Amino acid sequence: MFTLYKNKPDGKLLYAEYWIEDGQLVEHVGTVGTIGTSSRIDFPGEYQNEDEFKRNFLSRYTGQGYEEASKQEGVMLLIQYPMKSLSGSKRDLWLRDKATEALTSELGWRGLGFVDGFDMGKTTNPVEQYALNIYCHVVDEKLGIQAVKRVLKETRLDHTQIKIASKVMNRDAAYVLQYSAKKNSPFYV
Repeated sequence: MFTLYKNKPDGKLLYAEYWIEDGQLVEHVGTVGTIGTSSRIDFPGEYQNEDEFKRNFLSRYTGQGYEEASKQEGVMLLIQYPMKSLSGSKRDLWLRDKATEALTSELGWRGLGFVDGFDMGKTTNPVEQYALNIYCHVVDEKLGIQAVKRVLKETRLDHTQIKIASKVMNRDAAYVLQYSAKKNSPFYV
């Protein structure tokens, strides 16, 4: 997937992206936080290869003020689920896969970002505590948190157990808890 962004004077952020799927080029455009619109064309079709399409894509969108965001920009969201053991149960492994799948779809189709991996293990809490952490790189913290909460609730993926923390990508800072389904619950990475 290749994505470009454009800041509008009204403060909204637009996205334009493409990817290749099932022998087709999918072009997807919209306002960050919305599903937007997509179109498909057969690939390679009128283009010899992806590089040729990418040059055309860049020409069309950079001329309108779109640009590629740096991997060092944006916000990293950490979605955390509690676990009872270091290795995790079958349920924890199922939850990891299903939550990652749901988040990938939600963030991608809304132009918000992407899932950037996960880890499972002991937290820094001095009391023995284990967690599943899913990392999501997003371009808008507020919209990203809203999307995460919404999709995990709609898909019934233990949204009543989650904690969401964030940190700005280009700063050397710790994660800050932004949301906890259980109030007054301590947070440790």
